[in-house]
Amino acid sequence: MKKFIFCLSLVSSSIMTTETVLAANATGTLTVKATITASCAVNTNATGTTTNAVLDFGTQNSFAANVDANTSSTDGTKIGVLCNNGTSWTLTADGGKNAAASQRNMIGGTAGTELIPYNLYSDSKYATAINVGGTVQAGSGTGALQSYDIYGRIPAGTQLPSVGTYLDTVQLTVTY
Repeated sequence: MKKFIFCLSLVSSSIMTTETVLAANATGTLTVKATITASCAVNTNATGTTTNAVLDFGTQNSFAANVDANTSSTDGTKIGVLCNNGTSWTLTADGGKNAAASQRNMIGGTAGTELIPYNLYSDSKYATAINVGGTVQAGSGTGALQSYDIYGRIPAGTQLPSVGTYLDTVQLTVTY
């Protein structure tokens, strides 16, 4: 019995001598920020990945009538413009790699030097021509992808060249 009392008295004396420790607090702040600069991209998708727009006139065997195409037709791809919300922009098109004076041309054929003339338009009625260096579209960014069609026409009566693939590359520039 003496052992039990002795043990009990040691436990109770250590409980009585335990000090209570209070926690202290200090506060601060975390500043979270981002700086957004004006930006635009052309021929892009909604995530900003750059792609190439395509205007495909398809396979032809006569130019007796106008041959029309647009960037939404078979194998075509619309022009994409992605700009910050509220950023004003203007999209222009140069003459392409094979322009002669103010006429855009695709080049190709058997010898790789034959030309097929074509014209670009900003409307589906083919009434508003896009001149060399001219405006394709203008607008204000929304922060989301804005997509536009470009319309192309090979004029009726164009001389039928040799068999082959004909290409041109038009540089699109977005100014903001």
